[in-house]
Amino acid sequence: FELENADFEEYYKAQNILKEEEWGEFLAILKKQLPATFRINGSGKFADSIRDKLKKEIAGKLENAAELGDQATKNKVVIDGKEEDFEPLKPLAWYPDENGRQIQYSRNQIRKLGVLKEFHEFLKRETEAGNITRQETASMIPPFFLDVKPTSTVLDTCAAPGSKTFQLLEMLHAGAG
Repeated sequence: FELENADFEEYYKAQNILKEEEWGEFLAILKKQLPATFRINGSGKFADSIRDKLKKEIAGKLENAAELGDQATKNKVVIDGKEEDFEPLKPLAWYPDENGRQIQYSRNQIRKLGVLKEFHEFLKRETEAGNITRQETASMIPPFFLDVKPTSTVLDTCAAPGSKTFQLLEMLHAGAG
């Protein structure tokens, strides 16, 4: 993708939010692809087994593959022609019950890295089955601050595809049996 927009740059430069010498670094950060994140649908009947599989099987296989040097040298991967340290799958520290997960590779990179092939297939399969939801970290946060109650009325004006709405429903019905 071409990640350049002259109007965007002109507008934000005019805001004087950065020193001129910081502008290149700012643009480089904006162009960096976000890490892949997802959450286990905690209200699903398979949540515990999915979480266990991630901890015991998937994370272990990813670490072992990196240790064995898949695609590069030990604990390294090649991304966009550059050798980098392999970053394992990690739970989001703030997400309850380790149901939020992140890996430092974009969705596109996950598709391309051989060491992540089985993990990619797992993500596709469990997403299709409704056991996990691929959702950006920033989108997972608002439901924790909204204090939604069963009597609340919520208008989600960013409801596409509805991941936050589903997350809110999960939180409302957690422990409801």
